[in-house]
Amino acid sequence: MDSREGQLYDLQAGYHSSEVGVDGSDLDSLGMSERMRRKGLLQSSGGLSQLFWVSEEDEMESAPRDMKHRWKKMMQKRITNTGSEDAGDEKQVNIAESKWQDMPMELLVRILALVDDRTVVVATGVCTGWRDSICAGVVELSFAWCKRNVSNLVQSVAHKFSRLENCSIRRCSFLNDDAIRAVGTHWHDLRSLDLTRCTRLTDISLIANGCPLLEKLDLSGCVGVSEAGLVGLAQHCKHLRHLNLCGCDNASTDAALLALAQNCSGLQYLNVGWCEQITDMGVTALALGCRDLRFVDFCGCLQITDQSVIVLADNCLRLRVLGFHCCRNITDLAMYSLVNSNKRRETLRSNKRSSSAGSNTRVRELGSEYSTSTNRSSHSFAYSSAGSCSSSSGSSCNSNDNTSGACKSGVGFDTSYLRDPAGFGLVSLNLSGCTALSAQAVQAVCDAFPQLHTCPERQSLITSGCLNLTSVHCICVIEARRERLSRASRAAAQPSHPRHRPL
Repeated sequence: MDSREGQLYDLQAGYHSSEVGVDGSDLDSLGMSERMRRKGLLQSSGGLSQLFWVSEEDEMESAPRDMKHRWKKMMQKRITNTGSEDAGDEKQVNIAESKWQDMPMELLVRILALVDDRTVVVATGVCTGWRDSICAGVVELSFAWCKRNVSNLVQSVAHKFSRLENCSIRRCSFLNDDAIRAVGTHWHDLRSLDLTRCTRLTDISLIANGCPLLEKLDLSGCVGVSEAGLVGLAQHCKHLRHLNLCGCDNASTDAALLALAQNCSGLQYLNVGWCEQITDMGVTALALGCRDLRFVDFCGCLQITDQSVIVLADNCLRLRVLGFHCCRNITDLAMYSLVNSNKRRETLRSNKRSSSAGSNTRVRELGSEYSTSTNRSSHSFAYSSAGSCSSSSGSSCNSNDNTSGACKSGVGFDTSYLRDPAGFGLVSLNLSGCTALSAQAVQAVCDAFPQLHTCPERQSLITSGCLNLTSVHCICVIEARRERLSRASRAAAQPSHPRHRPL
């Protein structure tokens, strides 16, 4: 009995000692976190429990913002203490003190490339570091997602995208001239701008002074753009190569085409569909000034006649796509002018090949002379070198004269316009609604340009609405018909062997 009483006494003493602190204090009067720490339930280094288990009363009363502040302060203190004990852990202090603006610009730009344009615009308001990184890294942006407040948005964030090169604000009917003025003020590197169906725009010349590098501009459906604005744009944006004016009846006039011809000689794409004020005078000026045209669409230009087609065929030898939808004043004369232009192209191409072959022969002769002169002495080498240079300069002048003579013999057309490796010329021609054309003339055009097809698989010669052009067929249809006829003739030529009935 004495031994059992002694064991019971020892257990009671151990229980009471666990309830009393080392300094003799009663643990019932302490908080939960302190009691758990003294009992060994919490680590001495601290952690998340030190944030939330402050006391039993503060657990329910502390706000989330206050807890976040205490957590951040505690983590900084811990890393600072660790750095004071070990000087080699200074990187942890820098990580703790880093902020959003310290993110590398390359990483930020790569992340923003995976999100939509709305998120990119919102990210510019995070901090100045992000704004500077986005300003330096983002070169393409679209505001088409913002409809009603697009003008205010463009004016407020235009200065944040000073290096923007490509921008799309299409189908934003609430875009006004103030937003265009902000674009011209801040986006000096802009090269492509899409303003399709921005019906409230009136003065497009507001972007002219600030965007001298503009190459592509889409104004289709901008019915409010004026002629004076388009003329001012042509006078300042002389690097224009792509211009879409479909539906801009107020701006697309003969005066506007004349301004484009005088200032934008490198224009390659022009769409003036449904601009009924354009006449042969404007088209003539355009063809004489912009000889590098590749794509021209005169859909719905009812005043255009054969004169416009003839001057285009004679001067713009690099034409690839032509559109004359509902141009009822075009006759067979225009079609035969396209055929003659193709023949002239072939002549100039052959002259260019002959001139290039002559220049290559002369280069080989100069190379043989130089290799012979290298075997001589130094004195004779210097003398012969001087002689060869003089002879080469003279021969080069003669070759240039020959080349220029070849260009002049080609009815005054520059061979630099003939950079067509395949040599196909026109690849698309729209003649739908041109009821004055005959099938014979259109068939001549189809035969002259082998890339014009009437077959359903590759239709590029459009003649819908012209019942008199149903007999026009491309080379594919003709060859398929010949193949069918040849098969039928071979089948008819083969002797038929009657079947013998078994006895």
